Amino acid sequence: MRTGEDFDFESFKNEAMAGLSSGEKMTGSDGVLAPMMKHFLESMMAGELNHHLSESKLNGFANRK
Repeated sequence: MRTGEDFDFESFKNEAMAGLSSGEKMTGSDGVLAPMMKHFLESMMAGELNHHLSESKLNGFANRK
């Protein structure tokens, strides 16, 4: 399963159905839903970070450590 920005739902769906049919767990860190949850959470966090940085820039705050 590929991860990151190029998440392919159809490939995920096929792999998840095959995994469930063969008796793999649905949840947990090694479950069949883990790749989709990982993609969802990473996308959500990236959106939050982009919003925060854009808002700071518009308000005149520098991006600093």
